[in-house]
Amino acid sequence: MIETIPTKKADHYFFSVMAVYYLGTAFIGFGYSSTKIISNGGEIPVRAIIHGTLGAAWYFLFFFQVLLIMLHKKRLHMKLGNISVPLIILIFITGIYVVLLRKPLSFEPAPYAFMGSELALMLMGIIYVALGYKYRYNAHYHKRYYLMSIIILSGAGILRFYSFLGLEMFNALVVIYLIPFSLLFLYDLMAYRRVFKASWIGLLIYILFQFVLGIPFQILADFLRPLVNS
Repeated sequence: MIETIPTKKADHYFFSVMAVYYLGTAFIGFGYSSTKIISNGGEIPVRAIIHGTLGAAWYFLFFFQVLLIMLHKKRLHMKLGNISVPLIILIFITGIYVVLLRKPLSFEPAPYAFMGSELALMLMGIIYVALGYKYRYNAHYHKRYYLMSIIILSGAGILRFYSFLGLEMFNALVVIYLIPFSLLFLYDLMAYRRVFKASWIGLLIYILFQFVLGIPFQILADFLRPLVNS
C-alpha cells in the first residue's frame, strides 16, 4: 500500500512552471524549425504535421491539467486524463514514421545519426504515462510520472529552442534530461524532505532506456529505415 502524504501548495508553483517551460520551448522551437524549413524551400511532410499536432495536444493537455488542479477542478481533470493514454500511443505510432522516414537536414540541430534512439524515448514516454495513469489516485506518483513523460519527449523541441536562441548546449543530455530530473529530486527534498519512490524509479527507467537500450533501438531503426523507405 502506498503511503498517503498530503500535497503542498508549492506543488502548484513547481509543476505550473515546468508546464509553461515545456509548452513554451516546444512551440517556439518547432515554430522556428518549421519556418526555417519552409524558408529554405522545403516542405513539412503530412506525417510530421500529424505527429506535431498530436505532440502540441500533449503539451497543452499537461499545461491544462496542471491549471485545472490549481483551480480545484479535479473532476474535469480526471475526465480529461482518460485521453492521455490513447494520445501518447498515437504520438508513438506517428513518431515511428517521422523517425524512420526523416531525411537529414543541414540546418537541423538534432543529429540525424541519433534519430533512431528517439524510438526508445517515445516508448519510455508511454511507460511513464501508463505508470501515471495507474497511480492516478496517488497525486505524488501521478504528477511525477506525467511530468517525466513531458521531460522525456521534450528533446527535439528544446534542441530547436536553443537553436532559435543561437545558443550551443554544453551537453544535450544534461540540459534536456538530467537537469530536469535533478530539479524534481531537489524539489522533493526541499518541499517534502524526501525523494518520492516515483522520482527515483522514473530516473532508473530513463537510465535503462538511454544508456542500455538506446543502441539496440538505434540498430533497429537503422535496419527498418531502408525497408520503410523502399
